[in-house]
Amino acid sequence: MTPRLELLTESRMMARSPQEASPATVAALAAARERYPLDDVQDFTDVARGLIAPLPESVLGDDGHVIFDLHAMDYIDGDAPDSVDASLWRQSKLIRQGGLFKVVDGVYQVRGNDIAQLTVVEGVDGLIVIDCMAGVESARQGMALIREHVSDKPVAGVIYTHTHIDHYGGVKGVVSEEDVRSGKVPILAPGTIASFDKFAIGENVVAGNAMARRAQYAFGGLLEHGPHGFVSCGIGTLTTKNPTVSYISPTDGIRTTGEKRTIAGIEFEFLYAPDTEAPEEMHIWIPELKALTTAENANHSLHNIQTLRGARTRDARNFARYLDETLERWGDEAEVHYGPHTWPVWGNADVTALIASQRDAYKYIHDQALRLANQGYTPLEAAEEIRLPDELDRKWFNHGYHGTVHHDVRAVFTKELGMWDGDPVSLHPHPPVESAKRYIAFIGRDKVLEEGKRAFEAADYRWAVEILHKLVFADPGDVEARDLQADAYEQLGFQAEGPQWRGIFLTAARELREGIQPTAFTTASEDTLLGMPIDILFDFAAVHVNGPKAADADIRINLDFTDSAEQWNLWIARGVLNARRGHSTDAPLTVSAPKPLMVGVLLKPSVAPQLAAGGKIALDGDTDQLVELAAVLDDFDPAFPIVTP
Repeated sequence: MTPRLELLTESRMMARSPQEASPATVAALAAARERYPLDDVQDFTDVARGLIAPLPESVLGDDGHVIFDLHAMDYIDGDAPDSVDASLWRQSKLIRQGGLFKVVDGVYQVRGNDIAQLTVVEGVDGLIVIDCMAGVESARQGMALIREHVSDKPVAGVIYTHTHIDHYGGVKGVVSEEDVRSGKVPILAPGTIASFDKFAIGENVVAGNAMARRAQYAFGGLLEHGPHGFVSCGIGTLTTKNPTVSYISPTDGIRTTGEKRTIAGIEFEFLYAPDTEAPEEMHIWIPELKALTTAENANHSLHNIQTLRGARTRDARNFARYLDETLERWGDEAEVHYGPHTWPVWGNADVTALIASQRDAYKYIHDQALRLANQGYTPLEAAEEIRLPDELDRKWFNHGYHGTVHHDVRAVFTKELGMWDGDPVSLHPHPPVESAKRYIAFIGRDKVLEEGKRAFEAADYRWAVEILHKLVFADPGDVEARDLQADAYEQLGFQAEGPQWRGIFLTAARELREGIQPTAFTTASEDTLLGMPIDILFDFAAVHVNGPKAADADIRINLDFTDSAEQWNLWIARGVLNARRGHSTDAPLTVSAPKPLMVGVLLKPSVAPQLAAGGKIALDGDTDQLVELAAVLDDFDPAFPIVTP
């Protein structure tokens, strides 16, 4: 146990339970209800349209554990409780309605048993699957529903709309790797095959430990289900637990707008939309069916320009640009818009209204952020000022169920101007712990706590968490300060319309009260590591190198990837791991292994002698190089502290 985790003493085991909504929170949520267009109920008709069959049962893993609980969100019914924003409650009631649906003749969706959904197009002699959910087990359930109620034709093709895990992770529940590798079933994806692999795997893995931990906060993965905890993630149920995440590299890349492919007798036309919601993304038009998807660039939520889980900042201009190009190309013809999240939109007028309104929302956020930047505003100042115009804000699909206007505005600053907010005071501040200790030293613990209590009683929860942050970081064992800050975070969570803000605030409250819960959640699944391009594999290994420990290292190893006949060499010097193609003449050790075992050697060098003794790999030369490599590699703690130092 680390010193940080040892702070979870016996007194913390008797943690305070979640609190009720304060009178101020009840009043704030009532005021929000007055602002919302609750008389617009069209979405409740649309979300149920075309239901063929409900989800039959919960989804279980091979070991019997429940991956998706069919009844996990049964509590979401009726009017919003005092602890949940009415808009978020409404959205959650919509997205929990799962099952197999007919979108139009020839297009079907399975929704509600995963954060994302399965879309299947029935062709003349086969099925084309567009996006595959996040997990193999949910995808299998979806395909079973398709085969029972729609068609038992074989899968003739798979299309990934973009590089995020919830759109490719279930692929092995849809198609076998053998059918793809043999050429029987193509997998189409935006960009080149190499670029798709790079962004799909690299974005989720190289910084994956940090991303996974942050995602637990943002998506409420550590919260109990219920009105005081997890409600939904806004674009999907996200009630799955430890699904099997798979990966198969695409076989065909879409690199230019206007490219067409015919699969199972159905023609697909593509609009290449890179650097939007994902680094590689594309829109798909099916002329015969007048059916359109813009992937995640338009759906029933404002999206993230900067994800709170952590990913590369996106370009709001490109969201708007490619949505407008979509309207230009197909806006006059489209009769249905279906997406990988939420429910479809039918009718040309409503389809074009959705796309045009979301185009303008992203353009407004981008342009107004830079207008204020050019007037000297900092990101936070601009975020406090900017609100969508009423015509945009009145549309439910522009509400912040994934991104929010507030953090999207700040993301535009990051994308266009970088990490510094322009205020010299933020250029070289003390780190949080040192800053907190200095504040407490000159103000005094009792005065800071007194101010925190006053702010809480005054319902100034934002100020309460800010001032109490100093106490917690100066002394993380201060139970009174932790409990009071937890109470303030909890009220902020109850008041949040955005489910990721809710998840972050409520998870902060739970961890302040109960300590960090052990977790094994990781983005580096077996399939992900095995599918990782070799150059990204070296990037992944490099971020494990402890620079100070490796400052004087001299490690040189040749690597033979026996399953692909690729040769590489790596060296560590001056605290840095570098790698090049080919062998080095001065490397004292050569490791020969197939890629799956080479992954293990690079990340856990101590396993190499055992593998060599079993004849699974070959070691030729000075094996002390592996001992030295093991000595400079760090392991990552998947449960590192966030609300405590």
